[in-house]
Formats: sequence, C-alpha cells, structure tokens
Amino acid sequence: QNHSLYSAVVDHLGLLDLKMLRKTKKQLLKLEAEVDELKDEIFYFVKSLDENAVSASKFYILVLDYLQDMVQSTAYIRKISYVHVNNYHRKLKFNQIRDLKRLEVRLHELFMRIVTAIESNEFKDLDQIITDKKILLEEVSGLIQKQVERIRSSETSPKNTKLYFSLLLKTKDLIQSTIDLLILFKEFNRDYRNIKRL
Repeated sequence: QNHSLYSAVVDHLGLLDLKMLRKTKKQLLKLEAEVDELKDEIFYFVKSLDENAVSASKFYILVLDYLQDMVQSTAYIRKISYVHVNNYHRKLKFNQIRDLKRLEVRLHELFMRIVTAIESNEFKDLDQIITDKKILLEEVSGLIQKQVERIRSSETSPKNTKLYFSLLLKTKDLIQSTIDLLILFKEFNRDYRNIKRL
C-alpha cells in the first residue's frame, strides 16, 4: 500500500494535481495510524509470546520500525510535493518527472517481487532483490549527481532544485528502509530454519 501511495504522489506531482495530493494525505495518515496501532500493541504481543518464540519479538519490533520509516518517507514526499504545488512554484522539468517515474516503476517491480516472495514463503530470491535494490540506490545517487550538473549549467529555479533533491533523498531513504527490511526477513528466515534443524 505504501508503494502505491508513493506512485500516486509522483503522478499527481507531475500533473500538479493539488486535489489528489490532498487525498493521498488522508490515505497516508490512515497507514501511519495502522503502523502506530501495531506499535501500541508491542508490549502485549511480547508479553503473550511463549518462551520459544521470544526471538520473534525483536523481529516484529524491527519490522514495524522499518515499515514506519517507509511510511514516513512517503508522507514527507507527499508533503513537500503538496507545498510546492500549493505555492504555485514552477513545475518540475520533463526530464525530472521522467526520471522520478522511471524510479517509481523500478520500485513497483521490486515491491511486487518482495510481496510474491513473502506471501509464498520463498526467501531464496531475496538476495537478488536486495542486489537490485542496491543498484536502484546507485541510480538515485546518479540522478542527484545529474541534478548537480544541471545546476552548474542550465538549472535556474532554486525551489525546483530543492524539491527535486528532497524527493530523491527521501526516495533513497525509502529504498534503504526496504533493503533493511529484506535483510531482516532473510536473517530471520535463516535463523528460523537453523532452529528447526536442531
């Protein structure tokens, strides 16, 4: 759900659609509330575990933390996009929107692979997904460098540049939180299998 909201924000920003950016705020607030509600239940969750499942509590706590980071990154991206459009600042350039959309498409593909792996309990693909996510991080760094070069040669809008850098940096945070979450799943699955063998 977080990824579809990220995708919606990128689309609505490209179209300068203030109404839809406002609508995504409500959806993100709902998602944040759901994660907060789960965090509120941590005490009772840990308390209810039997002795053999206590190691799962750390996993659960870290999963919620990474999910919260992902939602907060998307919420921040929505907020700065909304403020930019609401203040009638200059639209992002076509190549900036195109690059953000390419990132969004790649993110979507990777999220779908993650969902498939987790739902089917097939964690053998996680290594490749993690590698692909790290490549995506490098692509974001490349886009940051490209924008630096634009500033030196042709970029004329400080507000535009501020928004674009903020979008890229928060997208980088979103990708990193996802990588951390995948590594956590991979390690937990490995440890769980080792315990079952004993």
